[in-house]
Amino acid sequence: MNACLWCEEPCVRLYCSTRCRQSAWRLRRIGELERSDGSRLRMCYADPPYPGCEWMYFDEDDYREEVVDVSNLVKSFKQYDGWALSTSAKALRDVLRVCPEEARVAAWVKPIGAWSGTRGLHNCWEPLIVVPGRRLRPGKRDWLAAQPARGNGTLIGRKPLAFCAWLFGLLGLLPGDELVDLFPGTGIVGRTWSLLSSSAVVAKRSTLRKEMG
Repeated sequence: MNACLWCEEPCVRLYCSTRCRQSAWRLRRIGELERSDGSRLRMCYADPPYPGCEWMYFDEDDYREEVVDVSNLVKSFKQYDGWALSTSAKALRDVLRVCPEEARVAAWVKPIGAWSGTRGLHNCWEPLIVVPGRRLRPGKRDWLAAQPARGNGTLIGRKPLAFCAWLFGLLGLLPGDELVDLFPGTGIVGRTWSLLSSSAVVAKRSTLRKEMG
């Protein structure tokens, strides 16, 4: 049993449904059709342990050494043409204080139910802070509704393929651009961009060869 290349649900083929296959096709098509000015941009994505949640990833004795200084992290983004940073709703207020004015907040909404053991508000979304490298047409929604990842290991906070595609659109990535994944985790973000970018470039070259006879 394989996992659908788009939604990661179990299936016996590459895609579990026509809808998933068409979604993947549209994403590849965007990569083929977008026109750029010929520049190759360098962007980054950061998905560090969220402030206050470091203990979930490291042993109790040494996790304090692994706490990410968000202020210094954001300062390091200046070397890139565009960047995106995942964080938690709880930490958003503090993280925004160290972000530039042009940064936008997008929302990854998880259509899941509240755990029966909680009281009051239950967190079902994550902020994504973005400074795009390009602003492509058509415009991109500043929200995504997608289930949490079910495949690609057991790492807490790993991102689904739908999130990766949404992230690429928000940053304005085009085939040939470099995407640096600063906290790779399972490696799904960098791996997905590498595969998508290279396949789009190959498809474009193949089309050009056919047009030239």
